[in-house]
Amino acid sequence: MSKYEDISVQLEKGVVRITIERPARLNAFRDQTADELLDALRWADAAADARAIILTGAGRAFGAGYDLSTIQPNETPDLHRVLERHFNPLIREMRATRLPIVCQVNGPCAGAAVGVALAGDIVIAARSAYFYEPFVGIALVPDAGNTLFLSRLIGRARAAPMMMLGDRVSAEEARGWGLIWRVCEDAELRAEADRIAATLASRAPAALAATKRLIAAASDFAIDVQLDLERDLQGVAGRTPEMKQAIAAFFAARKGA
Repeated sequence: MSKYEDISVQLEKGVVRITIERPARLNAFRDQTADELLDALRWADAAADARAIILTGAGRAFGAGYDLSTIQPNETPDLHRVLERHFNPLIREMRATRLPIVCQVNGPCAGAAVGVALAGDIVIAARSAYFYEPFVGIALVPDAGNTLFLSRLIGRARAAPMMMLGDRVSAEEARGWGLIWRVCEDAELRAEADRIAATLASRAPAALAATKRLIAAASDFAIDVQLDLERDLQGVAGRTPEMKQAIAAFFAARKGA
């Protein structure tokens, strides 16, 4: 297993715990973060003694979406390339791995991090957590599988305003909508994730892998088409004047903070 900068990986009693370790940036994803997660997932998938995965974030957030500070102030980002090379392979691997993934959403979960969380098989959240789709507010379109997962999990009537208006959705509301499996008190979240993962690790690996494959066949059909469409439309959105203005405003706000 490689040495990572943006994540940590531990394997104990059949459970691989992967933690995003960028708390100073609220675990905002850069390209390297997605690449390291992909590598860790592939390592876990190949590890004979791995039975389940827990994915979570260090500190007070699960993930703040894409780290805009990685874009130069006057740069026109090639978001088509970012998705094609970094984020779409991660989402595909999460859905394809034989291992069940428990996403332990320990705090705010925004943008691409929502797609990553929903790519897991069982999603639990701290009561203080919330889900947030900021894309349209910065002249972009939802990506990282968000348009597929949200539309299929909660339906168009809820997915459309969530993605178009960008209102925060509390963990409790997300559970009521069927977006996540369970809400836990903050202090109890890790123990609950550990309990679920230990149960999964005790189950027959072949049966779990086959069940995951069947669920994917039923619910993830056309995921490749949707990821490619998100990639193409995000590439267009990333070159618009509105997006450039949004990036300029982001850096102006940072400078004035």
